[in-house]
Amino acid sequence: MTGGAGIRAASTLTKGESARPGPPAAAPRTAMHPTPPTVPRQVTADTEPLPPRGSRTSFYVTIGCLSVIAGLVLGVGGFFGVRALQGDERPPVTDEETTDDTPTTPEPTVLEETPVGEGGAVPLGSTFPIHSTTLDGEVEVTVTDVDWDATEEIQEANSFNAEPLSGNTFIMVTVEGVYLGDGFEQWDASGWIGATYVAEDGTEHERIFRVTPHYEELLPQAGVAEDGSFLAEIPFEVPADIEAGGHVVFHDQLADLEEGAWVEAA
Repeated sequence: MTGGAGIRAASTLTKGESARPGPPAAAPRTAMHPTPPTVPRQVTADTEPLPPRGSRTSFYVTIGCLSVIAGLVLGVGGFFGVRALQGDERPPVTDEETTDDTPTTPEPTVLEETPVGEGGAVPLGSTFPIHSTTLDGEVEVTVTDVDWDATEEIQEANSFNAEPLSGNTFIMVTVEGVYLGDGFEQWDASGWIGATYVAEDGTEHERIFRVTPHYEELLPQAGVAEDGSFLAEIPFEVPADIEAGGHVVFHDQLADLEEGAWVEAA
């Protein structure tokens, strides 16, 4: 074997001879371990770093703002709640405080005295007393209606009725009355009172005499009822283009208009 041959060779060297140096012995080899591959660090709940702690200033500012808002809400709600419990103490709105400029229509009224003169005119439908010299007593009257186009009705009431002049028309005032006197005579009842229509422009139109639709029921024909009530229809001839308005004036036959009873015609 190789190991034995070397021993024997060494033993053949003579004394005093040294062995010839051979090549240097190789250094002992160190075992090399491979470097393990780099593995990303696994982050777990135990190893995860905590986020940096923010400032508490914004937190306190937010809480303060919410507190202010809550205080305002509670304050306003409490104010209106107290006002609701106390009731609205403001004074009621009166007619003088209204801003509606729409003109109001006067309401009919009942008078104890005659409405004398244009300044004392009363609304259509009002009831008032007038004195009738012809009937020798006091009469209480109510103007119930003004027909602004009564031509056809009057013409149909009697074929002998004269037609209005060209460009004119008939209007008719209906009156309900109560005779309060004691000297009624049917024969003079047709002129129981004078009547004039005064237009808006001041033009005066005297009553005319025509057979009217309720002729048989009127004062001159039917007289007064047991309770003194009666009906009258008084026609006027006026321009056909006249507008509704003006006044109807009741007066004694020879009296001045300003001494009569004025009623608004519309």
